[in-house]
Amino acid sequence: MKIRNLTDKGIQQFRDYLAELRHGSKTPPPDSLLENPEFSAPLKGDAEVEQRPFRTRLELAHYLDQALDGIYHDRLENDVQLWSWLSLYYFDQVCPVEENGLRKPGRDYRHILEPGYPYGHRHLLAGTYLVYTVYGLEENLSRLLLWTPLHLESRFHHQLAVRQTLITNKGILTAVDKLYFNESESQPKRGALMEKSSPGTLARFIDIVQQLDLTYDLYSMSGEEIIALLPPEFDKWKDNQGD
Repeated sequence: MKIRNLTDKGIQQFRDYLAELRHGSKTPPPDSLLENPEFSAPLKGDAEVEQRPFRTRLELAHYLDQALDGIYHDRLENDVQLWSWLSLYYFDQVCPVEENGLRKPGRDYRHILEPGYPYGHRHLLAGTYLVYTVYGLEENLSRLLLWTPLHLESRFHHQLAVRQTLITNKGILTAVDKLYFNESESQPKRGALMEKSSPGTLARFIDIVQQLDLTYDLYSMSGEEIIALLPPEFDKWKDNQGD
């Protein structure tokens, strides 16, 4: 299907539908909005998407990077109408039906983009695209942030993307990947997301890196150099024993 934009009226209809879901409605998604000229408008260019299952957000990111390549748009990641249309198009994956027949959409910003901070990265599709493409993390540096299904935001994504000084620093993200990604299982090492008081966790890493940033130019350092600055509590993660 050719990608379109939801109009303001279409976005309001989508927003009303999300509210209905939060009140227990089992109504299916309003797919008619996708092509109805009253609620959506054509997009310049020939970009198309198809209905297909995505195992992870990383897989989706790779797909969107190619699918949106034909859209000539300076600020694509901030296009509320485009991302709202895409959210509705893939709604069965970003908000699947649970065993009781209900859906849990969460806050509107997960489906209707609110550009910039603090909620832009929380949009389930635009946030994925932002990490993979706009921040240029691509396969290796985004795999830890985007390993979950479409409807689940990884805590790695949430904790790092909300801090712009971290998400834009490839040295820091390289260090995070080397410390916490389990290559054999293609997912985070167990225990990496425990509470802040646990040694060597992501929360501890963020605290320590923010302290190091006061005395070191972390933007000029590689992931290996940043890891070398970490205290002994991170040794087991360095040695791949934290999985």
